[in-house]
Amino acid sequence: MKTSYIWNLSQGRPFPVELWKHSKIKIQVNQIGLNELDQISITPNDIHIVFIQASLAEWKQIQNKITSIFEVSPFVSLILVSSEDGANQIQEMVQSQPKYLVLENPLHVRELRMILDRTIQSESYKAAALDIGNSCLENVGFFEGVFSLAHQEYEESKKENEALRSILQYEELVKRSQAGINFALEKVNDMKNQELIELHERVKASQQLDELREKELKQALELQKATEEVLNYSRIEEMNLDKILRAQDRLFEYTEQEIKELVEENRALKKKLGMS
Repeated sequence: MKTSYIWNLSQGRPFPVELWKHSKIKIQVNQIGLNELDQISITPNDIHIVFIQASLAEWKQIQNKITSIFEVSPFVSLILVSSEDGANQIQEMVQSQPKYLVLENPLHVRELRMILDRTIQSESYKAAALDIGNSCLENVGFFEGVFSLAHQEYEESKKENEALRSILQYEELVKRSQAGINFALEKVNDMKNQELIELHERVKASQQLDELREKELKQALELQKATEEVLNYSRIEEMNLDKILRAQDRLFEYTEQEIKELVEENRALKKKLGMS
């Protein structure tokens, strides 16, 4: 477990924040007098936060040591400064240095606690990331194998995706083909229905034509029958006329004979009477 050291630099002033427990980091406050700065040892594997409580005059006396011991150290995360009489002047002196944070006067303990907690949390995350990076470098061969395997799986996944894409494209083509077949079947059914309608119309027309022909044939038969009856009637009339003519001929023949006989009788009578 890493340790977060909070260096409380002051002339007998206590650290204003009550210590709290962190789940992954041990927090330790070290009380150091302003004339004991040379005794501080900055360890490289821990978190270091400097909290300075000093007047403006005290700050001017220790500023060079603060710079040489804490400001230039890569293992010091933050330098907090609290001054009752020189906050603004100190701010002007250190404003170009990112490690410094000059607190307002009077000091707000709750805000100080939040600043410390967030700094410790952030530094713990950085340390964890650094440890992971170092572990990766130590096991670069293993990770190269993992990356190679991942790359191989990626290539296989690409092939599977290509195969899946081809299957989906084929399925899409099948769907389109099926849609075309369905459309063609619908057209064929429409044509069949149209043909059935036309066939029905032709059958109906044929039936009407047959009825018309039957009617015409019936009329023709009736006309033929009437014609035959007329012809028969004409023949009967001819026969009757022939009989009449024959009768007239016989009548004429009979009358002529009678006339001859009457003439002969008249002559004979005249002879008897002596009139001739």
